[in-house]
Amino acid sequence: LANNHQGITDHGLNIINACADAADKNKVRAGIKFQFRDLPGFVHADEQKNPTNKHVPRFLSTILPWDEYRVLLKRIQERGMLSICTPFDENSVKHIVDMGFDIIKVASCSAKDWPLLDAIADSGLPVIASTGGLLQEEVDGLVSFLRHKGCNFSIMHCVAIYPTPDENCNLANIKEFCARYPDITIGWSTHEDPDDSIFVGLAMASGAKMFERHVGMEAKDIELNKYSSSPEQVDK
Repeated sequence: LANNHQGITDHGLNIINACADAADKNKVRAGIKFQFRDLPGFVHADEQKNPTNKHVPRFLSTILPWDEYRVLLKRIQERGMLSICTPFDENSVKHIVDMGFDIIKVASCSAKDWPLLDAIADSGLPVIASTGGLLQEEVDGLVSFLRHKGCNFSIMHCVAIYPTPDENCNLANIKEFCARYPDITIGWSTHEDPDDSIFVGLAMASGAKMFERHVGMEAKDIELNKYSSSPEQVDK
């Protein structure tokens, strides 16, 4: 879900219901994933006034109060889906634990953030870790850390290009991960064109057992970005 709720609780509920409908129809074990940043403090005070960083106004304009996230979380639970959340700071880990999420996610950009990884490991929750932008030895380091911490975890092949061109999907990496870490569930966090469904099949054939995609819905004055799937594309 990320911030595709646009800071509007009702819009977030509509996305959750539509994705739950698609999961029910196709008998898929699915979850909805939030992203938590302890805003506005997470963004440096100087950057909050920086007009050249497009991400900052996006984050700040889509802030939801913690109680509103609880409303969305309750709907996920009512629809029988797993609740997942990516924290970008240690305070957000505390919110995830307090709210009772099922799974905690390590974003690719946080895979070398050792203080955050410590907090994530200490949460006691199952962990899904994305690996976009990491060298192989860095993935080995992440896997070693999570093993040492006794985490129940899986890793996701990920290409940190939004959207990802076909020629950069590098699906062979999934097969390499499966061979290198035979005891770990391998998945694919994907940002390719949402109309292209062939890549999901190729990833599954390569050994992927979990799939992550940004989801959203168009509405009045709301457009989807080029790597987020509509409910119809999720169903497909």
